[in-house]
Amino acid sequence: MDTKLAVLMTETEREAVHRPLETAMTLPAQAFASDEWFALEKERVMARNWMGVLFSCEVEQIGDVHPFDYLDMPLLAMRGTDGKLRMFHNIVPYDGCLVAQERKSGVTEIETYYHGLRYDLNGRLTAAPFWNARADCGRAAFGDKTPDLAEIACEERLGVVFINLSGTAAPIDTMLAPWRKLVGEHYAIDRLVPARDAAGKPLVERRVIQGNWKTYQENASINQLHASFTHEVYRNSPEVPRVNAEGNPLFSRTVDGPVLTFQHLAKHSQNTFKKLKLATAGHDTEKLPDWGFFTTIYPNVNAPLLEYYIKVNLSIPIAPGVTETAHLRFFAPEALKSEAFQKEETVVLKGMFDQVHQEDTVAIEAVQSARRSPAFRQHYYAPFWDQLHHRFNQLVLEDMERDV
Repeated sequence: MDTKLAVLMTETEREAVHRPLETAMTLPAQAFASDEWFALEKERVMARNWMGVLFSCEVEQIGDVHPFDYLDMPLLAMRGTDGKLRMFHNIVPYDGCLVAQERKSGVTEIETYYHGLRYDLNGRLTAAPFWNARADCGRAAFGDKTPDLAEIACEERLGVVFINLSGTAAPIDTMLAPWRKLVGEHYAIDRLVPARDAAGKPLVERRVIQGNWKTYQENASINQLHASFTHEVYRNSPEVPRVNAEGNPLFSRTVDGPVLTFQHLAKHSQNTFKKLKLATAGHDTEKLPDWGFFTTIYPNVNAPLLEYYIKVNLSIPIAPGVTETAHLRFFAPEALKSEAFQKEETVVLKGMFDQVHQEDTVAIEAVQSARRSPAFRQHYYAPFWDQLHHRFNQLVLEDMERDV
């Protein structure tokens, strides 16, 4: 281990994470509760990978300006006149003030509050009145100084805005290729559209959980055993846990690069999930897809695909013990046009997921509280269930071990 990581975990702890599933241990408690671990994680995990931070529909129209904080940094998303979304550090190079302090729509440029510098939607300085005492002061007056905003690598895929702070990540389509290959055969992922309320506003849900982002990721799609005990909808299902009378699995798993997936035949969930009076998310909108998926795209995206929709969840780190989550469901365009859509989406789906999120929050926050205990600093796995959990922890540690 390099010196930065060596002060955060012992060689014994490290070796235990890398062992085969049957004898492996999880990341140590400090990986979920330590400020020092979180600081190194920001450098080695969050900065180097593609991270989902927003949904595209939150910055949807040309001229939309959306300032927000991420990892305690002010960032700025802007939809340019060419329709492209760009991401910048929300700071004026000259005076250090925020470029934009509130969301706006329909703008063609931003005039900064502190000294009146003006920027176009590409982050380029267009005017700096009286910066050199002349009303028509422009870029030329700055000489070799940096007048433009600092841009961040940004891509839109799956209805999500991804950023790569370091600019060193592999192409995003390389990251997403295994996911597309796995689920694209069954779901029409590129034609689905975000759920909207009756006024046309995207139904983005945001929550704050007092727990670590990794615990949320584990819980959301890859911790399979908990569903039978934590969630009422699964406790009431005769199909959960997903094993037959002989204890054989009625599911399969896929581990492919950053993609960790638990999948099941839809016929094995007929009595678990409610049928909807909507077009499905399959290639044939009148036919239910044969498979359902619970997918994690490392580091911070997970997406269940359940016959009628894809539900995309973002796990956005704030602090070692604080995570913001963002959620949005995507349906076939035909589903949104249905007269039944608002009832089916806002009553049936939102009602179910509100309860599921609340039940998960109780578990995640209980785990975070237990990190304070000196009794068990690492935890073992259930070999039958925890293949995906095991691999997720290894992916985190592999990133943490890369010191360059």
